[in-house]
Amino acid sequence: MSDAAANHTPVVSDTPEHRKALLDGPQKLALLVGVVGIIAFLILSGIYYGAAAPSDDASAEVKEAMEAARVQQPFLSFLSGWIFWTLVGLGSLFFLLVQYVTGGRWGILLRRPLESNCRTLFLVSLPLFLVVAATMKMGEKSIYWWARHHHHMHHHVEGEPKPESDATKERAQIAAAKVAKHGDDSVFNNISPHLEVDEDEKVNDLLNPTFTIIRGLLYFVVFGLLIFVMLKKAETAEYHENLDVARKARFDQRYVASFGLFIFAIFMTWIATDWIMSLESTFASSMFPVIMFDNAAVTAYAVCLLTLLYLKKKGEPRFTNLFPATEQIHLGSLMLAFTLAWTYFNFSQYMLIWIGNLPEEIPYYLKRTRGGWGWYASLAVLFHFPIPFLLLLFRRVKSSPNAIRNIAAMLLVVVFFDEMWWIAPSMSHEHAPKFYVLMDVAAWLGIGGIWMFVFFGQLKKHPLLPAREMYLLEAYHHGH
Repeated sequence: MSDAAANHTPVVSDTPEHRKALLDGPQKLALLVGVVGIIAFLILSGIYYGAAAPSDDASAEVKEAMEAARVQQPFLSFLSGWIFWTLVGLGSLFFLLVQYVTGGRWGILLRRPLESNCRTLFLVSLPLFLVVAATMKMGEKSIYWWARHHHHMHHHVEGEPKPESDATKERAQIAAAKVAKHGDDSVFNNISPHLEVDEDEKVNDLLNPTFTIIRGLLYFVVFGLLIFVMLKKAETAEYHENLDVARKARFDQRYVASFGLFIFAIFMTWIATDWIMSLESTFASSMFPVIMFDNAAVTAYAVCLLTLLYLKKKGEPRFTNLFPATEQIHLGSLMLAFTLAWTYFNFSQYMLIWIGNLPEEIPYYLKRTRGGWGWYASLAVLFHFPIPFLLLLFRRVKSSPNAIRNIAAMLLVVVFFDEMWWIAPSMSHEHAPKFYVLMDVAAWLGIGGIWMFVFFGQLKKHPLLPAREMYLLEAYHHGH
């Protein structure tokens, strides 16, 4: 390294004590937020359970719906918070795979936060998956229609009429609404005539609780092996004394990461189907997994960018010198790209469903544009596309640490509410208390606080920058 480059980057002893001094504060704050959030979630769940008790004069149908809702809602809120932070880990895995395949300067600053998020995926998200797995096995109280349908199929008494499934009821409601509007039901008699048969096949072949839980564990196992191999080779590449061995390990990473990107694309499709899209009994969209992936990329990128900005704000010399305004502009532009991608993917899904106008698909948007959700969706679109898009167009905004920090934090909040918009309307809240949104927020903060506590703990265990590749950053900024 030249003397000029050395003058750009002061030598810092990256010791555990140094990292502890930098990261202890936010780690303790994250733990406090996590504990308070979890306690608030449990208290709100108890209050909701009591407040959602049906009155004595309610009809049998309303009583049945409210009895189910008072049990289901806490699990639905938990799913909203858990999905958000799981996507942070999955998005980090994606960026890490791309960095190992392409190499280059752009991912060097982000590498340690990305690696720490990948480890946190298994230290936090995997244990909490047991709660999601439990709700898949709750039968009639499950938040998933296919778990309830599976329960009906296996507890149906011979000779008694088969109970109507959620999809069949939904089909009847759609037809009745159209009849009321158009005054003629003849054109609706053939809406999904094989819906019940298709539903039974889905549950038997794919969406039965046991098989879905096994698939969920398989996702974590495969991703875990992938991350273990990659990080092991990264450790060899960065610390092995024999440079030939280190060079070979770095080269091998490209093959592992290339295969990992292929697996990631396939598994993200299954994850989106199993955990989110299957909340709706008749909804299917080839664009939804891509939308879910983009949200994962945005959240992971925002968390890592906020971490870099925090280290720079604390005056960590290497980040002050190697993360100047020009580097912020480049990273801000990548955030702009994923914001544009989110808009394109969502518009494509909406346009295709609107043009198709199929009774099996339109309930997804009907539920999410009525009962106040329409205003909610409009605000989410406003803060997810026009506002960040217009701000991130300007170099002055992207070069300002405060501005880029606020935009990244805003996108984290907006993405959470976007994901809640996927999940919450899947259950009817017509007769239930409306403060369930507070339960979603409490679950998000509670799980998020624990996630960030573990994330900072992982970040403290390793040097904040890969020493053998810092020359790429130093050479780039030499003379700027």
